[in-house]
Amino acid sequence: MRQITISGNIGNDVQVNSTQSGNKVANFNVAVRQNRPDNNGEYGTDWFRCSVWGTRAITVEKFYKKGSHVVVTGSLSINEYNGKTQLQIDVSDFDLPDNRNTNNANSTKRNSNNSFNNGGQSIDISDDQLPF
Repeated sequence: MRQITISGNIGNDVQVNSTQSGNKVANFNVAVRQNRPDNNGEYGTDWFRCSVWGTRAITVEKFYKKGSHVVVTGSLSINEYNGKTQLQIDVSDFDLPDNRNTNNANSTKRNSNNSFNNGGQSIDISDDQLPF
């Protein structure tokens, strides 16, 4: 089994369906920008089709929307369909970085108390201060 973790943006609204047995499944696409530019200096995009099963599908439907940043981990399968390569991830774990409660005062407070948050400014640290 191939495990993969990707970080990108959701490219469509989440679609939740139920199987005949009542099991929920959420499907969505994630766009991941390629690390290196092509010969024209432009960065390409890889698209991953993601599926989340069970009660987690309801969580995904509630908090994910088109454009949301997401980090997902799962098993990767690669399929050919009509001459195109389809990258499919059966999601086993996901993270909603800063997607939930973005207008909530608690999330702002939580971020401002983070000792690693320096407002986007660089932090000077000497080698003696590193724990490794």
